[in-house]
Amino acid sequence: MSRSPHAGTQLALDVRLRDGSSFDNFHDRPNREALAHIRAAVRRVTARPHGAPFEQIFLWGGAGCGKTHLMEAAAREFHDAGLAPAYVSLRPGTTVAPCILEGLDSCPLVCLDDLHLAGGNRDWETALLHLYERKRVAGGLLLAAASSGPAQPAALLPDLATRLGAGLVFRLLPLGDDEKLAALRLRARSRGLEMGEEVARYVLSRYPRDTHALFRLLDRIDRKSLAAQRRLTIPFLRLLQDEDGL
Repeated sequence: MSRSPHAGTQLALDVRLRDGSSFDNFHDRPNREALAHIRAAVRRVTARPHGAPFEQIFLWGGAGCGKTHLMEAAAREFHDAGLAPAYVSLRPGTTVAPCILEGLDSCPLVCLDDLHLAGGNRDWETALLHLYERKRVAGGLLLAAASSGPAQPAALLPDLATRLGAGLVFRLLPLGDDEKLAALRLRARSRGLEMGEEVARYVLSRYPRDTHALFRLLDRIDRKSLAAQRRLTIPFLRLLQDEDGL
């Protein structure tokens, strides 16, 4: 039997969503077209959750380009509309059997993240293929994401790869340094934290520039500044570095 990949859990509520993943704080340049199509699809399905035609969008690109952010943002929109989305990730974490996919076709939104990790695991690939077919009949929106395009992971079952690539496919491009600066400030502003450009450049010059790492760092800075009742300044960041190794 092939080795089971790791997977997350179904999301029926927003309890597993990272704080701050929304369409409004997604820095869309250079991925404006993907954002526009996802938002439009979300509006169509949330306006008609029962009997909505089947739609699918596939996102691919390297780590930190925004795939998970967009899917979590879509799930949040459905939850805020009183609808129960489903979000399943195959990223390393808790091990879950492919049976978690059973019944998800009844959800108006199904998000499948890190699908490249299913390559070579026939149990997961078969379960994904069956879910796809059920969802196609049930209607609603299917969002899928992987590190490469649907036809590129040679290990994926051909039938599964063909179906995943049958709808809209977008390659998400990574952010450049200026775009990371803007994204960091936008994320801070969405949390009610004012981050000046000089402070943002200080952060980028001294910490890993991976967007996941930067946003995790921002979470820590936000908690520290709130606890200390301090504005976000370079002297305050230096103090955190000295005291907490931030």
